[in-house]
Amino acid sequence: MKVLVITNNINNKSGWGRYSSSIINLYPKFDLDYKIVSEAQNKEQDNELNILSPASSLLKFISNIIKVRKIAKNFDIIHAFDGWPYSIYGYFSVLGTRKKLFVNGIGTYSVDPFNIKIKAMLLRKAYHKAKQIFCISNYTKKKIWEKIKLDNISTVLLGTPDLQPLSDTAIDNYKIKYNISNQHPIFLSVGAIRGRKGQYHSLRAISKLKSKYPNFKYFIIGSDKDKAYIKLIKDFVAKNNITNNVEIISSADDKSLAFFYHISDIFLLCSTNKDDYFEGFGLVLLEAAQFGLPVIGSKDCGIEDAVEDGYNGFLARQRDVDDIYNKIEKILLNKQTLSNNSKEFAKRFSWHKTVSKYYEYYNN
Repeated sequence: MKVLVITNNINNKSGWGRYSSSIINLYPKFDLDYKIVSEAQNKEQDNELNILSPASSLLKFISNIIKVRKIAKNFDIIHAFDGWPYSIYGYFSVLGTRKKLFVNGIGTYSVDPFNIKIKAMLLRKAYHKAKQIFCISNYTKKKIWEKIKLDNISTVLLGTPDLQPLSDTAIDNYKIKYNISNQHPIFLSVGAIRGRKGQYHSLRAISKLKSKYPNFKYFIIGSDKDKAYIKLIKDFVAKNNITNNVEIISSADDKSLAFFYHISDIFLLCSTNKDDYFEGFGLVLLEAAQFGLPVIGSKDCGIEDAVEDGYNGFLARQRDVDDIYNKIEKILLNKQTLSNNSKEFAKRFSWHKTVSKYYEYYNN
């Protein structure tokens, strides 16, 4: 069976790439012959065809459709790893053929395009044509269902990212590198630093601990391309005299990430919704959980499937700084139990389960 995957990228330095590569790396175990078409090339992957252009114009959009359809001739299954624009490329690739189309419902780009007439028309065609739409959370499924009623839609949760733990020696070396000695407690957020990820709300909640924990540390790791949001954070830090307590790290490799998961006390992903922009799942919550970190995430988004509220952490109301602060206090009072629960919770998720479900539908 030959599968053509259509995705943005498979670079493990991005959330999208980490999710994509985690899936395709398991294809050989299911005897699936595959290739990937993407916009951003990963030089380590021989099966990737970096042929897509960002669909920033009609000409580029049509060109991508033609490129993908030409390659798709040699494949039995076309699997688009998001709604817009990848499911559209998939739709035109299977149109007039007996090939099967599958689509992953991720989050914003599986839903928001319905607000634009021409995109909505194309998405409806693609979604109806798909043999199955695999939503990465029940919230994403609900949001798609609000736009279009479908029978071919289900929730297939993602797996826990495979990030290897570090030795004690490596941890000690990183502590020297980042000048970490008596900081406590240590908070961590990982993900693009922008409004939808909610780092500013997390920061405001954490800063309320200053009088009780003057040596607290908050590491914010992620792309700093949103300069206005970065300025908002830095202005708050300066105004509240917590410059030494907050550090923004614009990029980190896997070993550095593992280090921060090792040393942190609480992980936060307090994402916020804006219209049809929302957090589809939150892989980093599982990544943190496997290292035994209690987590705090947001209610009313895909994060609800990546945290068991009250068991390995808590769900807080979006943008509610006081609620986030209260959840932090609860964790600090019962950290060890929640930490043990996080490790157990992360084991419930696996990429093998995810791909097994895909494989089941591929064969139907």
